[in-house]
Amino acid sequence: MIIRKFKQKDAQKVCNLVCRVFNKFIASDFTKQGIKKWLEEQTPKKQIERAKERDLYVAIANNKIVGMIEGRGEENNGRVTRLFVDKNFHKKGIARNLMNKIETLYKKKKVKKIKIFSSLYAQGFYKRMGYKKTTGIIRNKKWGMIYQPMKKIFK
Repeated sequence: MIIRKFKQKDAQKVCNLVCRVFNKFIASDFTKQGIKKWLEEQTPKKQIERAKERDLYVAIANNKIVGMIEGRGEENNGRVTRLFVDKNFHKKGIARNLMNKIETLYKKKKVKKIKIFSSLYAQGFYKRMGYKKTTGIIRNKKWGMIYQPMKKIFK
């Protein structure tokens, strides 16, 4: 497996991956309107725009994009905004390696903590990575989604 920076030519494959994983593991925590709104945002053009403002890496196995992570590391605060791994590659260390990539990058940037809005499905993974719940579950009515805020503080 290789982890590398996102390239524009990856945009369609990343969008396909994100949509497949979202539909399989996360959509059930959204309202129908929230699902529609979220999926409308998953276009190659918007992915390329997001990559200009954020740190975006892909994981490649068997010459195929099987995972992606997106985050922002600014001043003292970091945020992982998206982490998706193909269902056929779960429990193979891909998500852990992607998170380690972002954490290492942000530690070099002197980021002191990383925040995440975890899907309910991914809470256990983040907990194993050292993230702690910061509040109870949030039900965002505007976006029609449910998530668990979590964070990790670096020492």
